[in-house]
Amino acid sequence: MKNITVTKVGILSIGKLVGTVNVIVALFVGIIASIVGTTTYLINSTEGFFDNLLASLAIILTAVILYPLVMFALGWLYGIVVSFIFNVVIGVSGGVGLTVEEERVTKK
Repeated sequence: MKNITVTKVGILSIGKLVGTVNVIVALFVGIIASIVGTTTYLINSTEGFFDNLLASLAIILTAVILYPLVMFALGWLYGIVVSFIFNVVIGVSGGVGLTVEEERVTKK
């Protein structure tokens, strides 16, 4: 076992990580929202075929493309702010102690 102390984290890398996690969650939520939104619209609609088709496409594209992009941007900003605060706090407190174990790699 080896003890190490983390005194700084990469602000942009944490931002990308949080943004990517948000995209994955938002994609699943967007798929479910597009199914529910399209179904609800089509059940309650009295419009013609092409109006329903365009509205359905707008709902699906918004939920599956726009929503994950917005959530990535918000997650990226959140990750940057949190990692900046984290760097300030661990800079003042002296770091965060971690215990790691090294694995031996065997050559084949």
